[in-house]
Amino acid sequence: MPLYDVSYYNQRNYIQYIEKRRKENIEVVTFPFLEIYQNQIDDLFEEGEFDLDLTSAAKIIASNDTITYFLEKIICILDNGEYGNINFIIDEKYIDVLLRSSPYFSKGEPIEVEDNDTNESVEEEIVIKKRIVDKANFEELQQYLNENLIGHESLKKNLIEELKVYEFFNQQIKDQPIFSLFLLGPSGTGKTEIGRVLHRYLDEKTPVAKINLANYKSESSLSSLIGSPPGYIGSNDESDLVRKIKTSNTGLLIIDEFEKADEAIHNFFLQLLEEGKFDDAMGNIHDLDGYIIVFTSNFNRNDFLKDVPSELRSRFNLVTECTPLDLKHRKEYLEKVIKEYNLNIDNELSDEDIEKVIQKIKYEDESNLRNLRKVARKEFYNYVNKD
Repeated sequence: MPLYDVSYYNQRNYIQYIEKRRKENIEVVTFPFLEIYQNQIDDLFEEGEFDLDLTSAAKIIASNDTITYFLEKIICILDNGEYGNINFIIDEKYIDVLLRSSPYFSKGEPIEVEDNDTNESVEEEIVIKKRIVDKANFEELQQYLNENLIGHESLKKNLIEELKVYEFFNQQIKDQPIFSLFLLGPSGTGKTEIGRVLHRYLDEKTPVAKINLANYKSESSLSSLIGSPPGYIGSNDESDLVRKIKTSNTGLLIIDEFEKADEAIHNFFLQLLEEGKFDDAMGNIHDLDGYIIVFTSNFNRNDFLKDVPSELRSRFNLVTECTPLDLKHRKEYLEKVIKEYNLNIDNELSDEDIEKVIQKIKYEDESNLRNLRKVARKEFYNYVNKD
């Protein structure tokens, strides 16, 4: 069995290298992408020459037997086939780790890239995003959360503390690309709204990037999310995830109803949280460094421990169980909702009128915030349009 040379690059020049190869009609494919589409691996290998980046494999190969098995599968395909079109590359920091862990590779040549060989389009996608790590004014964020997020006092306190830790490691240690917040709890407790409030803190003008995993329950769930591989139906279409990230101006992504996620989705987010970037089916790499990802689910804590793999659970920065608001906070929530409606009518209601609207709502018997908002809409309409 021959040894395969692995060329190594400096992470600082990675984007430039990808663009250089793209101009040469050679795609750079990450290991997670190849793992995701392993059932079509022969078809992918026949597409033409490409570079396979083994960095993510090297990071976890020592503790993950599945990675070792899949690497061996790739090597067997290469040995038994006529494929001479795969070039192995890796971040220079992990070349020695790979060589110690796998007997199939040898150290190749360093990858040289001209400094002026830049990719303006990729850089623009990263730079224009408004990110928590760029603002880093946690007193201001704390005040904004107190003013705009009703209840969830423990969450607000813990979130600020965890964001401070994340900002330090992301900006100074360069160790953690993405901050992930996982929210448990029954429907109607305001989990998605927490993500929306964080988005509005960063930017009120553009829509929030939100994916509902209830829409990705078929066998092709991952293809719908990140696109189909080359040669397959829809392969030239922009994926849902990429499109929503592009339309938002903030470094924040909401993933709703995570309890609907299958194994392929679990593996995708495991790699995304580890690497901080993903490549879509067309080989375009999207860097989410500095992003916050808010996962919501209807899991209780026991279901979370049972249904979410431990490898993925360990990647979340903060896991919090959201509970229904108490009566005091339910009333505050209704006041906030009705005052928002009130700003958009010609003859605004007085505070006394707003209190009368709230008195018509039996919020003592209803804790679901969606239902409370629905009732508030109706009672507000009835009051404004009364004879």
